[in-house]
Amino acid sequence: MLTRLLVEHDHILKTLNLLEMQFLDLCRGGTPDFSLMRSILEYIQEYPEQIHHPLEDRIYSILLERVDDVELIQELIAEHTELETETRKIRESLKLLESGVVSPEDIMKQLSEFLIRQRQHMYIEEEKVHPLIESVLTKEEWEHVQLAVPLYKR
Repeated sequence: MLTRLLVEHDHILKTLNLLEMQFLDLCRGGTPDFSLMRSILEYIQEYPEQIHHPLEDRIYSILLERVDDVELIQELIAEHTELETETRKIRESLKLLESGVVSPEDIMKQLSEFLIRQRQHMYIEEEKVHPLIESVLTKEEWEHVQLAVPLYKR
């Protein structure tokens, strides 16, 4: 399951890299591919919200019962919702940018903060929480997680 989470992080990071390329084009005064940006943001919102975060949240709920220091875990769970909200706001801002209601500077600021926050979130999960998960979850708990969260088909 941790391998699955890492593969999903890799997919999300590659998608963030594509978004960053469009962001840099905008920063340089170019005209980014707004259609591509919308598709990227849709993926970054929908896939984690429907598939990735439910799996992580299920694993984190077990950690909350098994570890003493729960602050980091609670923070990451809250960030899942916050990141989904931020993604929705950027999608809306992108629509408003195309119609001239939002300035390019506003969207550049939002995208910059968003890209940094997304990457920081995944880094903390991989560097601090995944080792904790490996050391804490039992085989039975992994089986329970697997039954509770359906696997995607390859």
